Amino acid sequence: MRITVAYIVFMLIAIGGCKEEDPSVLNPYDNQKPLQEDDVVNPSDTAVDPTTIQGLHKLIFAPTCANSGCHDGNFEPDFRTIESSYNTLVNQRLIKQDDSDPITYRVKPGFPDSSMLVRRLKIDLNGNSGIMPLVTEPGSDWHDRKEEYIGYIETWIKNGALNQRGEPSTSSNFPPQLRGMAVKVNGQIKGRPGYYEPVIIPAGSNAEIWVAFTDDSLPASALSNLTMMHSIRADSFDTTNKTSLQYVSNPFLANGFYQEEEEHYFKVNLSTSGYQVGDVIWLRFEASDGINTIYSPNDHSLFRAKKYAALRLQ
Repeated sequence: MRITVAYIVFMLIAIGGCKEEDPSVLNPYDNQKPLQEDDVVNPSDTAVDPTTIQGLHKLIFAPTCANSGCHDGNFEPDFRTIESSYNTLVNQRLIKQDDSDPITYRVKPGFPDSSMLVRRLKIDLNGNSGIMPLVTEPGSDWHDRKEEYIGYIETWIKNGALNQRGEPSTSSNFPPQLRGMAVKVNGQIKGRPGYYEPVIIPAGSNAEIWVAFTDDSLPASALSNLTMMHSIRADSFDTTNKTSLQYVSNPFLANGFYQEEEEHYFKVNLSTSGYQVGDVIWLRFEASDGINTIYSPNDHSLFRAKKYAALRLQ
């Protein structure tokens, strides 16, 4: 009997707790317009102007150039994103020059014929570089639409090579660039087990480090704030502990980071007495052109660039 009474009381409370919905509260799904056949479901599928940096990235750079092992961050230009494409193309200096007709920039706004991007798509640079793209992914329509796509690129450059906001490049003054690092011990040049591997030197030795910096507007002798930091960790440096680089008017000639002979105008000595066999000493260099100051390599550099600027003790 007690169970029956308790059940009745419970039901009365439950029923009493259920109130009619407040008619003043609107249901947001009432009177919703049915989907029409011509409604755009995915805005990313909408057409994009092929003569803008957005259009070029969608149609050309992303599907054709940013392939694994190519311009996917391993090599500049970096075509992974719209921003990286623009920032590594417009008014950016070259890594490999055209010996028969030297030019200055990868993309020179207003001048497609003076832009290396266009030239690499049309000719085999110096007869040994191939015409870009060297390879294409399966399903790529590059070969079917090559002339059309090159025309889009040329039009974008003629129109000023504007960024994704429709703005021109704000500056053509770029920071100094680290082009090479060579190491001597007791006057002997030391080698690497691989081109981008750390330089191998004896533990406890005194390393004479030679550095090549170039700038788009200043000679090496005019650069300033030239320093070096060293650390046992690749991305952890004491910025208060810097050693100045010495400018030498008679540079040391050696192959640099891009496997071309570079003039190494700066040198600094580093004692490795505080390190042990097997340690890797990571180096970071600073330089300024009076407008831009850089650290190279930096936290965002490719790992092979960090290894290149490093020493391994044996």
